[in-house]
Amino acid sequence: MAGEVTVAGRSARRRWIIVLTCAAMLCAVPVAVRVWPVGTSAVSAETLRTRIRASAGQPFQGYALSAATMGLPELPQLGRQVTALFSETTQLRSWYAGADHWRVDVVDTGSELGLYQTPDGQYTWDYGANQLTQLVGEQPVRLPRAADLMPPDLARRLLAASAGDRVTALPAKRVAGVAAAGLRITPSDRHTTVGSVDIWADPATGLPLQVKITGRGSRRPVLVTRFLEVSLTAPAAAVLVPPAPRPGIGFTATSTPDLVSALGRWLVAPLPPQVAAQPRREPVTGLSTVAVYGTGLAQFTVVPLPRRLAAEVYRNALKWGSPLDVPGGDGVLISTSLLSVAVVRPATGRRAYLLAGLVDGQLLGQAGTELAGPQP
Repeated sequence: MAGEVTVAGRSARRRWIIVLTCAAMLCAVPVAVRVWPVGTSAVSAETLRTRIRASAGQPFQGYALSAATMGLPELPQLGRQVTALFSETTQLRSWYAGADHWRVDVVDTGSELGLYQTPDGQYTWDYGANQLTQLVGEQPVRLPRAADLMPPDLARRLLAASAGDRVTALPAKRVAGVAAAGLRITPSDRHTTVGSVDIWADPATGLPLQVKITGRGSRRPVLVTRFLEVSLTAPAAAVLVPPAPRPGIGFTATSTPDLVSALGRWLVAPLPPQVAAQPRREPVTGLSTVAVYGTGLAQFTVVPLPRRLAAEVYRNALKWGSPLDVPGGDGVLISTSLLSVAVVRPATGRRAYLLAGLVDGQLLGQAGTELAGPQP
């Protein structure tokens, strides 16, 4: 009897060893896929750039993580949600069927906020509050949002802004299980705060999977956004439909601010064709009174402000920034590792200006000083 028990025990142990070994192998497969060596990509940097810029029609669904250390202060006008995008880690889950049909959820501890883009408009869905909000109207100018940090959208925007900058190939790497090809954008303009932009994308479709932005003169990136999980397949149609209003779900519709007419009232004369030796670019769509100056990633935007609003913005900005030496007026400059913001107020007249861009504080300060001076 004892011999039979021993034999049975040994047989049972062998079976459990086999089961545990198989389980360990299955658990190790995802890890092995992520660290599996990646060979040299056969796609050139120029070809990859072309495919990335043409990838807006590629459907996908996945989970991404964005980590930023720009150190942007919590200005009251921007709000906590905006400043957190540039100073903290943001968890994003996205479903994308096309440029006019997608969804991005911001996942946080105990909360989740969804943004739906449908062919007939945009909706936000607050899971915790059971609140659906319809956004009515066009948004020619808006604040940054979490969806802008998704690797595909961010990469395409950066490539469009840096069309004339040098592009070189990077070693391939595995991102979310995909053997991704890489490229580096090196800005040529010495005024930009951006030292390099690294992008890794699926070599076949051009879908960007990771973006890394490093400031000029820095070794550590100030923003990294990447997929942790991704599938290059179209999401189910039901996932892209916002919740329907029903009992227990609040619904409201809000109009986007009429910034076009508001900004038009604040500025009588057009902004100059050149500021701080930087040429004025094409006006912002629908906003002829807002100007963009500079080239490539060294672009900055100038927005006219009414004196009353400028005074409030100036007081709040002064808590975080440094005073600007503006002859015949006053100003304040906020410089982070990547973004610079300035507010200038001429001593006379009704005009005041807000300037912002990925440029150094010296250029932005010079531009603000010129705008605050006598204008034709």
